Amino acid sequence: MNSHPTSKFDRQERLTIWDQSLIEKSSVIIIGIGGTGGEVAKNLALLGVGKLILVDMDTIEYSNLNRQLLFSKTDIGKNKAKVAKKVIKSRYNSSLEIEAYNEPIQSLPFKIFEDSDIIAGCVDNFLARQYINETAVELPLSLIDSATDGYFGQVQSVNPSNNACLACDSPPPPEETRVLSAPCTLVGTPRTRDHCAWKALYEFHTLNDREPDENSSDDIQKLTDLANKLAAKHQFPIFDNKDIIQSVLYRVPSLITVNAVTSGIQSQEIIKTLFFNKMKDLKKKDQNRMKSLVQTYRFRVPDLTIYSALTGNISSFELFRDPDCMVCGDTSIFQQTPVTININPNSKCRTIFTVLKRKFKKNYIGFRGNFIIPNEALVKNVLQDGDRLTASSLTDDEEKRVIIRFKTKKG
Repeated sequence: MNSHPTSKFDRQERLTIWDQSLIEKSSVIIIGIGGTGGEVAKNLALLGVGKLILVDMDTIEYSNLNRQLLFSKTDIGKNKAKVAKKVIKSRYNSSLEIEAYNEPIQSLPFKIFEDSDIIAGCVDNFLARQYINETAVELPLSLIDSATDGYFGQVQSVNPSNNACLACDSPPPPEETRVLSAPCTLVGTPRTRDHCAWKALYEFHTLNDREPDENSSDDIQKLTDLANKLAAKHQFPIFDNKDIIQSVLYRVPSLITVNAVTSGIQSQEIIKTLFFNKMKDLKKKDQNRMKSLVQTYRFRVPDLTIYSALTGNISSFELFRDPDCMVCGDTSIFQQTPVTININPNSKCRTIFTVLKRKFKKNYIGFRGNFIIPNEALVKNVLQDGDRLTASSLTDDEEKRVIIRFKTKKG
């Protein structure tokens, strides 16, 4: 008679320093449930992570089906996060606690991030990546970010205050590894001509609070002009309108094998980071064993890993924090101690700015992530208790980080 292990995680539980209970007590928020994010979610569910929070606004398209294995033809038109939640729960891990959100991450309650152990970034959108990076730095919270472009993939690990964040102007890797376009650089120095186009797209977002319309000749021209300013500054060939359309308005090419390898690397770095961050929760002998592995450099989470499907090379690099970085730098607003404002849940947003004016004798306008907060909207429709915003002075360049706290009824 065949005997069966009592746990479906039996094989991984046999590993040295593995602690399944540590994994089961962990919570991971995954932003973007596409070709990479869907695979990461599946991997973490099979590994037994206790809670997954899935975030994606997009709906499923037919072209997704060759590399996004959580979806089928009957799911076309449905929200990715909602479908992924159902499939993962039924197919891979029925005991998993899982939440799904189909809204912009900038509108999610901040508490979702505070209650997570780690962020997995799997997006190709600059505004989303910017917000994820800023949130990780401010909390602080470990971020494992991934990106793919055709035959290439990369995974970057952000350990706030200890290494480079996504916005740091880090020294570039060796020439042969500078292959990624859209995902690679947020606000640092462009490393390739295509980076200029993607940074121009980010700037267009910032200036217009919307994506460019690929059918609008005016939008395309504005985007081209922005890209050419950067190209000229960094001595790259200039763009014409056709270049811009090809570079940033059409979808980034994708290969399922590259998605699979990249998501595998990202999933492993997430698990390693969880073990590293929760080392004190391990058994004493495993703590000592892991400390020894860390000290001898046999256990590490690389700052940047780049995979080339063309050569089979997987290379890792150190990325050093930039003390002048606009996000994690020494004088960044995200390093400030936030101002706490106590308000009633049914107060209007203008109440926030009235309190700020009274406290600091200045007029302010507020932003949540990349969104301007409507002045007349009810706070409960825009913010949740514990959420944060940036308040910008209308009279000078001063900015403050603000935490919103709802007053509770006494007794």
